[in-house]
Amino acid sequence: MTKSKIINMKIDFSTFKLISIFFAATSLFITMFIRNSNCQNLSLIQDAEIENTLLEWVLPLYKVAGLNSNSVKMYLINDDSINAFVAGGQNIFINTGLILHSLDHEAVIGVMAHEIGHIAGGHLIRTEIAREQSTAAAAIGTIVTVGLLVAGQIADVDIGGASNLGTLGMTVAQRTFLKHTRDNEKTADISALKYLNLVGRSARPLAKILKIIGKQELLHESRQDPYLRTHPFFKDRIETIEANISANKLKYVENPEEKLRYQRIVAKIIAFTEPPGKTLLLYPKNNNSIANRYARAIAYLRMPDFNKGLSEINYLIKNYPKDPYFPELLGQMLFENGKPEKAITALKLSLDLLPNEHSIMLSLARAQLEVNKKSQTIKALKNLKKIIEMNSEDLHAWRLISISEARLGNHGRANLAAAERAYRIGKFDLAIGFAKKARKIFKKGTPNDLRAQDIIFYSSEKNIK
Repeated sequence: MTKSKIINMKIDFSTFKLISIFFAATSLFITMFIRNSNCQNLSLIQDAEIENTLLEWVLPLYKVAGLNSNSVKMYLINDDSINAFVAGGQNIFINTGLILHSLDHEAVIGVMAHEIGHIAGGHLIRTEIAREQSTAAAAIGTIVTVGLLVAGQIADVDIGGASNLGTLGMTVAQRTFLKHTRDNEKTADISALKYLNLVGRSARPLAKILKIIGKQELLHESRQDPYLRTHPFFKDRIETIEANISANKLKYVENPEEKLRYQRIVAKIIAFTEPPGKTLLLYPKNNNSIANRYARAIAYLRMPDFNKGLSEINYLIKNYPKDPYFPELLGQMLFENGKPEKAITALKLSLDLLPNEHSIMLSLARAQLEVNKKSQTIKALKNLKKIIEMNSEDLHAWRLISISEARLGNHGRANLAAAERAYRIGKFDLAIGFAKKARKIFKKGTPNDLRAQDIIFYSSEKNIK
């Protein structure tokens, strides 16, 4: 047996406890970081008018960027801060604050062009790789530092300067990631300018809103808008945009129709998110523009002052009979005031003007179910199945399908719809339970039985993972 030099190490309980606490704390931090990074709870708003207006404005940008408009999804977040970002693939998230504080719809379009530049450039995947690399570099520096310090403490050896390694690792990782972010932002800006030029829109409003946000650079981080922290280096970006404006000499020509639509969606957001009293102060009775009447109708609905709200919205429906969003609001007012049958009439009018609009169709199905008559339940189910054909991930539709089928005595299909919803929200045990109940009713080998089997199989696989 050969002898090797062995360091005689004595580990007392306090040292062992310190190491255990360190690793436990590190594990908890990593878990919390991952959870906060990937599972943020967002307050999403679903509104046909706002979504369709934004989509109409950006469709030409999708085209020149070479993106399939059906593959890009937009989500509206109820958040007053100025922000927009891309996440989870080709998904653009827009804060209501961006719309409210831009003061110009062209600025909103400019910001969205920038986000489209991120998607077209594949920046999300590249950023994730860069983040993993920088995190790994920082982690290695930290692990080495902790290892040296612990080893030094155990062996009673002074490891001079070891603590600086962790700081150095973090600094290198941070600089690497920020350089990557800066490059991405620059590329996305250049792409946005290209897209805006191709569709004949000026970038001047975009430069204007960046100047507004850029003034916050000296504020404490807690008071800054998120857009400032996720889209840094405003001075350079503004200079690039202004140079492009000078070179192209594209004049900013205001579009009155687009301006009106912008005013309407701003009024709608304010009326639905601010207290009714504040809305009525911002949109007083002595101003009878479309946006003002619209905002007042919503404010009265929320107070609630049904008669005043009814007066405002009926005026708009009478004078603008081809607008689908006014009868939609009337339908909502009637439904929320316990008049589902009248709500059905208004929502049908809205859907006639805007066929296949899933959110209006969903509101109609809710009103039809609220009447609680077999004939209306059948109609509701028909509408809900159309919604699922257009978007199989609509959780509200799956829930209402389950209710509809149960009312009609179709308990197998009711359980299957409940299983579909449970699977999509990640409640796999619940999905398996509902699917098994459905299989007891379905004839073996039928399409519904096979679908129930699929849900059981895939839910079981998810549970294993």
